Amino acid sequence: MTTQLQQRPTLATDLYGTPRGWRTWPDWTNLILGICLVLAPLWTTDAPIGWFIPLGLLIGVTALWSIGTDPSKTPERAMIGLAAVLFLAPWLGGFSTTEDAAWTAWIIAVMVFAFALTALIHRTIFVDHEAPREHALAA
Repeated sequence: MTTQLQQRPTLATDLYGTPRGWRTWPDWTNLILGICLVLAPLWTTDAPIGWFIPLGLLIGVTALWSIGTDPSKTPERAMIGLAAVLFLAPWLGGFSTTEDAAWTAWIIAVMVFAFALTALIHRTIFVDHEAPREHALAA
């Protein structure tokens, strides 16, 4: 007598019909960087809370969007845009003379940009090229 194990669908499959891509390490890293930016006023001298907390939350939410959805380039492009805003924030927000805050913004912005670009390239090279083959196999 053979018993078959029935695979239980995941929540993402139940709600959206396709599994989520929870394995993208650059997006997880950007989530951590967003959290670090939100918490940066705790250890950064004269940190501009009005810039760090909203941008950190936006980076974190965008990272969760990218982590929790099907492979899409839109969240990565949004993350690159947020990295650009964060990089320009010391000049736009008038805190470029405060070295601790400015360097925190610049370093996190460069890292977010690099990880978002890595994820975008990965999705362009690997995910976009695998999709037609999967559709051909399903037919």
